[in-house]
Amino acid sequence: MIHSDTFRLIRSSRRTLALEIKPDASLVVRAPRRTPIDQIHLFVEKHRDWISCKQAAALARPCPVLKSFVEGEDFLLLGRKYRLRMVDNMSKAVDLDGELLLSTAALQRAREVVVKWYRTRAREVFTERVTQYAAVMDCHPAIIRITSPRRRWGSCGTGGGLNFNWKLIMAPLEVIDYLVVHELAHLKHHGHDRIFWGLVKQFAPDYKHYQRWLKDNGHRLEV
Repeated sequence: MIHSDTFRLIRSSRRTLALEIKPDASLVVRAPRRTPIDQIHLFVEKHRDWISCKQAAALARPCPVLKSFVEGEDFLLLGRKYRLRMVDNMSKAVDLDGELLLSTAALQRAREVVVKWYRTRAREVFTERVTQYAAVMDCHPAIIRITSPRRRWGSCGTGGGLNFNWKLIMAPLEVIDYLVVHELAHLKHHGHDRIFWGLVKQFAPDYKHYQRWLKDNGHRLEV
C-alpha cells in the first residue's frame, strides 16, 4: 500500500481523481473535496505500476547544469543558441549582437546580471504574447508577473493574474505561446478536464508536443 506520507494531496472542486509526477519524481494526487481518503489510497494503489514507471523516468532525466560563464559557452534565447563573449569597455552589463556579450566589468556578478537581462526579455515577450492571445481568446488577465518558482512553468492566480517562470524565455517561442494559451484558458476554466484541454487545443493544436518538449528539455533552461 502506498501511504499518504509518500504523496501530496490537493483537494479542489474537480470531479475526478488524478495523478501527477513532478520533475523531482514526487507524487501529487488531485482529488475532489469530499472524496474519502480510503478511496484515494485505493486509486493510488491501483496505479502503483504507472507511478513507479513515471517516477523512474523522472529520475532518469538529466539534472540541471548551471552555467560557468566562460568564453564560448552557449546560452539559449527563444530556443536559439548564442555563444558568450567577454567584452571590455562595454556600456551595458549584458547585450545581444549575434552573440551574448558580457562586460568584463560585470564578470564577478555574471549570473546576477544575466538573469536580470533574461527577466527583462521575458517580461517583454510574455507581455506581447499574452496581449496577442488574450485578444483572440477574449480573456484578459489582471496582471502579468515574471516569477522564479522551483517547479512550475506558469500559473493562474485567483485574482486573475498570470505568472510565468522567467526561464521560459530560453524556450522556443512556440513553447512560450502554449504556456500563454494554457494560463489564459484558466481564466475561463479552472480545472484540467476535457473542456479545458479542448479550449487549449483550439489555440495551440500541438500542445502535447510542447508539453513533451518541456519534459525533455526543461533541465536545459538553466543559468
